[in-house]
This record gives sequence, structure tokens and C-alpha cells, in this order.
Amino acid sequence: MLTAKGQLSVAQEAELLRAIERIFTAGITCVPTPKNGPARVDGALVKAGVIEGVFETKCRDASRAQMREWGDEWLLTFDKLLDGANVARGLGVPLFGFLYLLRDRTGLALRLADADGYFLPAMRLARTETQATCNGGKIIRTNAYVSLAKAREFSVPPIVYNIADERAVPPHSLGVVSQ
Repeated sequence: MLTAKGQLSVAQEAELLRAIERIFTAGITCVPTPKNGPARVDGALVKAGVIEGVFETKCRDASRAQMREWGDEWLLTFDKLLDGANVARGLGVPLFGFLYLLRDRTGLALRLADADGYFLPAMRLARTETQATCNGGKIIRTNAYVSLAKAREFSVPPIVYNIADERAVPPHSLGVVSQ
């Protein structure tokens, strides 16, 4: 995540996590895992100091309409999905998936596995060639195509940065936001 593309991905994930904290269960904080190396999950959902869930996030250059045209499925690396379910089971919490569709700033939330590690949404598995990382490259691996039929949809407002003190402020607190 140290490349320019990696840093952009981290910034996009921050927008998504901010939206999740705003619209989901009161008091939930999204705590991401370190981005300087691989992790089995992308973060934890914490409330009052207690881990309530773990999550996998993805940001895609697509719209909600495109996802529907493509069969309303979310492609996830199956090994990553297995890792997340195992971490969730080990902690006794569910695994959530959060997908950010950049073209229309739409977020999708889905419970991927329960606290026992059992997968919940319909999915199919296929060995396919996909992009290796956010920086490109190709790899052939087993991928899960997870149904988005039961995903919760929400909007993801941009984070607006106050350059004077370098802190992020939600755009609705600024009134009219101009570029």
C-alpha cells in the first residue's frame, strides 16, 4: 500500500469506513488493520472497546448498475474469504463485507459469515485469472462470486479535508461544498 495506487485505495477505504460509522449501529468504530503488509482481515468493528465483528473491504471502479449487469456478484479471493471467516470464528464474531462502488459513491454491506465461520450469502466458486493486487499484475486463483441480493445499500459521501489543520471533516458539516 506504499505505491500511489495503494495510497489511493487507502483513502477510498477511509471514505467507506467513515460512511459505515455514520449509518450503522451507534457507537461502532471501524478500526483498520495496518496497511504496510498483508492481513487476514481489513479491520474490526469495535463498540465500547469490544470487537463486534471483523470486515473485508473492497473499492471497485464500477457503479451499482454495472454490478447488476454483471450478475450482481462481488468477486472476492476465496482464500481471503476463508481467512476472514476463520478470524471471525476465532474471535466469536461475524465477518462483514463492505464494497465501495466508486462510480456512483455507493456502498454495499453484507454479512459474509456468522460467528461460527459459516458463510451466509449464496456464492459460487471459480478458478479464474484476475488482477493480482491494486497495483496490477495477473494471477490465476480460486475466487468467490458472492451474491449481492441481500446487501444493504448506502451512499458514501466524500471526506473533505480542512487543509489548515489537516483533519477530515464530513461534508454535511460544511454546508455547501465547492471544488
